[in-house]
Amino acid sequence: MPHNYRVGPCLPGTNRLSGLFKLAFAFLWLMVFAIPWQNALMVPGVGTIARSIGLVAGGLGILAIIKRQSIRLPSPGHILTTLFVLWGAASYFWTRDTEETISATGSLIQILVMVWLIWELASREREQRRLMQAYVLGTYVSGIDTVYRYVFHLQSQFVNRYTSTGFNPNDLALVMALSIPVSYYLAIQSKGLMAWVYRAQLVLAGTTILLTASRDGLLASLVAVTIVPVTFVRLTRPQKIVNILPVAALVCSGIFFVPSAIWGRLSTIPEELTRGTLGERRAVWEAGREVFRMYPFKGVGSGAFAPAVAPTLASEQRVAHNTFLSVLVEQGVIGFGLLCALMCVLSASAFQMPPLAKKLWLVTLGAWVVGVCGATWERDKPTWLFFSLLMAHWASTVQERPTRGQTHGLAKSLPCSFTF
Repeated sequence: MPHNYRVGPCLPGTNRLSGLFKLAFAFLWLMVFAIPWQNALMVPGVGTIARSIGLVAGGLGILAIIKRQSIRLPSPGHILTTLFVLWGAASYFWTRDTEETISATGSLIQILVMVWLIWELASREREQRRLMQAYVLGTYVSGIDTVYRYVFHLQSQFVNRYTSTGFNPNDLALVMALSIPVSYYLAIQSKGLMAWVYRAQLVLAGTTILLTASRDGLLASLVAVTIVPVTFVRLTRPQKIVNILPVAALVCSGIFFVPSAIWGRLSTIPEELTRGTLGERRAVWEAGREVFRMYPFKGVGSGAFAPAVAPTLASEQRVAHNTFLSVLVEQGVIGFGLLCALMCVLSASAFQMPPLAKKLWLVTLGAWVVGVCGATWERDKPTWLFFSLLMAHWASTVQERPTRGQTHGLAKSLPCSFTF
């Protein structure tokens, strides 16, 4: 039986749908909640707990969209994201390592599904704030686990560094750094108990970053905390007072709780940036640049950075440790251009938002850029979670609000029907 599916912007209010839709969003919320601690719990044959929940959310989301009989027009960011994923998948035909590219393509496709789910299921600011809340609450799991491991002297494989189960200290530090502007944003928009939950999370996030002794994470967190001074003047006097308390608590935590060995490592940041090896990263980056010169246009294939640099790199550390270099080497100037175009679109979208939302997303993007200069995160869920939330937030605050109650002009000119 044929069904006509309309393509439109899904204005606020049109997604108040059935229990199936709400169930799909509930699993999406659980997936986002699991992302900050996903490595601590693995499902045999599937992967992380976030991936397992995401599979259920994806299936329910598809059923909910079929029942709703409408899909949203993609934003420019979604088009660029799709092109980025497709180009990474196309690199299968010239990759240096077929197995790695297949694995990387699978991850990219799952990420694309997550991006689409957030766009379809979280079209209103209320749902977007709930997903932000899910991420912030999820950081409590990994943050408390890190503090627990410190208290009981359960170091990671790195000396004098602590992290949550299954996490690299640098990755966990960046996960926490990205939560800081979001948690602060939610805190100043909330009242009662939840506001204090977010303020307490700021202290936990800062403490966790310090315990990881991650220099990259500390630099990213310094960018993240700029959300405080850039919004402080617009707060009421009571808000200013209560928001000073987490800062004071974090300072006390750093002074009395974090060991001196960690402060010693973090104090080497200036020297490492000017004269050091950046944790042996400089050699990896030089090897990556050499490979790029040989394959500048198409790259060596998605996921194939390590085997590509192996012949020219004596060190066993062959992860790119830089998202932009990793994309440049693996997907060439085309993939790198798509990523840069996406970043430009996201930045432009943030500038169009209301003042508080604009500051939230510009600071978050800045923290991400600084953090991924020392991490390989082009296929990590937090990257695309925040990109997706930014695109959804832009649509609900800028694109769709002026046309509320109207039919989108492009939807009129682009009818689309599917037959089942």
